[in-house]
Amino acid sequence: MAAHDAADDGEDDEVASTGNEVKSASTSPDSAVAAVAKIIDTSRIYGDLFRQLQTGPTFQAAKWLQNQDLLGTRKLLADTQKNLFPSALTGYAAGLRSMDQLAGREHLKYLKATAALSESAVGPGTLSAWRTSLQIESVIGAIIKGPVFKVPMAPVWATEEFRRSLSLTVHRQVYLTDWLARMDSGRGLLSEISSRPLSLYRDYVGSLGDSPTHFELGSSLHTGLGVNGLLGADALSSEPVLGDPDLEVEVADRVDDLLSPQQAGRLDVLEDLRRALTSIDTKVVEMLEGGWHVVRQAPPAAAEMAAQCAVESIDRAIRAAAPDSEVEKWLPTSGRPEKEWRSSNGRLTRAVRIRYIMRGYKDEAKMTCTLVDNIIALQTQATARAQAIKHASAGDLSMARCLLGTAEHILTVMFVIERD
Repeated sequence: MAAHDAADDGEDDEVASTGNEVKSASTSPDSAVAAVAKIIDTSRIYGDLFRQLQTGPTFQAAKWLQNQDLLGTRKLLADTQKNLFPSALTGYAAGLRSMDQLAGREHLKYLKATAALSESAVGPGTLSAWRTSLQIESVIGAIIKGPVFKVPMAPVWATEEFRRSLSLTVHRQVYLTDWLARMDSGRGLLSEISSRPLSLYRDYVGSLGDSPTHFELGSSLHTGLGVNGLLGADALSSEPVLGDPDLEVEVADRVDDLLSPQQAGRLDVLEDLRRALTSIDTKVVEMLEGGWHVVRQAPPAAAEMAAQCAVESIDRAIRAAAPDSEVEKWLPTSGRPEKEWRSSNGRLTRAVRIRYIMRGYKDEAKMTCTLVDNIIALQTQATARAQAIKHASAGDLSMARCLLGTAEHILTVMFVIERD
């Protein structure tokens, strides 16, 4: 399924359209050849990568690495021409892992280059999500070692517990995407629904510099936890997982590991979130609690029911916090294009309500809109999943936890984190 772009959907649509399905590059020889052609077209990126490596004293072997083609681009082209694209993709990923050991994960220029090269080669999906998550981990690693967390000058909110939570959030992100990349071989375990928000999250944390504000770091934590929920739900709703019970169990186990910091982060702010939402609309709290009740009861359509609760809780909250009359007054001076104001049915879109609530925080609002758009896309996936099962599996319950947790982290960014 294609990812949603922020600001597209009307808030009262029953089911948001998710566009055309993204076809895996492994589905036909022609698409595979086209994907490899992109590698050739991005030779500048490939060349830049090695020029960057050669400029550092620790990378004197970079030219040799390029000549030996350790990233496997020549083999990828040759195998693809023989209709062996999954095998070629596996070899390419193995080449990246070899380079990782030589370049080091903290070499940010290297990670940026390989993320760009991977997305150009095979498009958004599992491989590019893995490279993007490594880049995020490097950026966050630099932030938590930076001035904000220096003792004894650190602000009161920059605690060791917060630092660990942020570090663990992105580390688990890498853990899951790395494992999925090993398992994927072109099968399409992740789609644009999660890989695009992940890329936007990378851009967001990469723009923060070494001294982010309280709100920026709080948004980084809860947005990262929300993105992790999208990654888990996307993998669990993929066709390969739905068609393979053994793989579903494996993926569900990995997703549960991914969710452990999400659940901890959720509990840390749960009372604050309840208070904030109760002051807006008590029904929002009831919707969320109803969703978690579904998870505990484990009915056959647990993921579908949880997704409905997650989306409805967001819709009720933003409608209450951004009433039509106030948003209508704000829009002419908002700077937002008129095409974003209303959906096809004439109602104000979710995106303009969110931007009204988060006015003055453009980047965080954009990230929030993207998370909301793609949790709605996953609602459609959850419905399809419910039609394919007769009882609640481990994957079904994990997906339900992903969607509810993501909704709560979205609401936390909008209504709980203190703004500077």
